[in-house]
Amino acid sequence: MFRHTTLLTAYWTLVAFNGALAANVDFEKQIQPIFLEHCAGCHGEKKRLGKMRLHTPAEIQKKAAADEHLLVAGKPQESELYQRLVLPADHKKRMPKKADPLAKDKIELIRLWIEQGVLFTSATLPEKPATKEEPAAEKINEKPAREKLPLPEVQPTDDAAIERLRATGSQVIHLFAKSPLLQVSFALRSSPTGDAEVAHLSAVAEQVYSLNLAGSQVSNEGLAVLAKLKNLGRLHLENSTVTDAGLIHIAELEQLEYLNLYGTGITDSGIAQLKGLKHLENLYLWKTNVSYDAAMELEKQIPGIKVDLGYNHPVIARMRLTKQMERAQAQVKDAAASAEQAKQEWERAKKDQEAAQKRHAEIQEELKELKALDGDSKPAEDTEPEQPEQGDKAA
Repeated sequence: MFRHTTLLTAYWTLVAFNGALAANVDFEKQIQPIFLEHCAGCHGEKKRLGKMRLHTPAEIQKKAAADEHLLVAGKPQESELYQRLVLPADHKKRMPKKADPLAKDKIELIRLWIEQGVLFTSATLPEKPATKEEPAAEKINEKPAREKLPLPEVQPTDDAAIERLRATGSQVIHLFAKSPLLQVSFALRSSPTGDAEVAHLSAVAEQVYSLNLAGSQVSNEGLAVLAKLKNLGRLHLENSTVTDAGLIHIAELEQLEYLNLYGTGITDSGIAQLKGLKHLENLYLWKTNVSYDAAMELEKQIPGIKVDLGYNHPVIARMRLTKQMERAQAQVKDAAASAEQAKQEWERAKKDQEAAQKRHAEIQEELKELKALDGDSKPAEDTEPEQPEQGDKAA
């Protein structure tokens, strides 16, 4: 297993190095939402068509490690995932299957993500190009921009500590080339991560910036080591055994900007402990027991945060369907108005046709009458003059 782990570490180190120079696409903010919306139905937690799941970074990494053609870092045209997206709409291998092709802007984002190295970390997004002022109506739900935290400055850690951590089956790579900050992932271990494995984080606590404990079975007591990771900016706990009691330790991570609690047993009382994380920007709560009201209350308490309950959360789904219903009703109203207008135009056209036919008949009748009059006034046919009988003499 460790030989396999070493190969994976080398692979992801190369990926990180290739993407370090132009890391503009943010996986969690820009790519993962595309996969969740358009791909996870067939390649997600419940279905695994083609033996592939795309609903979490860990699953994508696992598939990419097993299939070298799926994602070729830096080469979108050689990556099967991208190739399937740009096939003709009627091609049997085009993805998403039995659905409309992805929008061009989404395909372009995926292409850039692959081109920039298939990075699963956060990225500094490019500034939005200057455009015309947007209508005020489009800015109603726009949240105030928050100043991005600078990366922490730390000293390099002991190489021996990194090797001990890797010996647990985790992947440890530098955040980018020559950076002392580390990305640590336990997501590809052959067995679920427990307390014994995460305890090794203590030796590199200052340097850990990104930590992936997706699918782990760490106890709430075992999560106490996370409180030592004072520079932690990103934390994956999706599909883990974390509970509300475990969030007590996470509430101490003042630099945390991203937290994924997808598919956990977290409740309203759990996320209430996070109100002190003033730099938290993204909190994913799909398939948890968190209510809509509690999520919105946290958004009030942490300005600039986006709490994502998932498109299929009952309240979110109801709001989405209500908006769709409003649009559908407007479309019905517009269609009815168009139908009424078309009906009136048809009636006008029918009257114009009838009037034209009537006039045509009148003109025909007048022509017949004129023809008849011409026949009555026509002069008699010319006849030859009578010839004098033979012998007559002219006077």
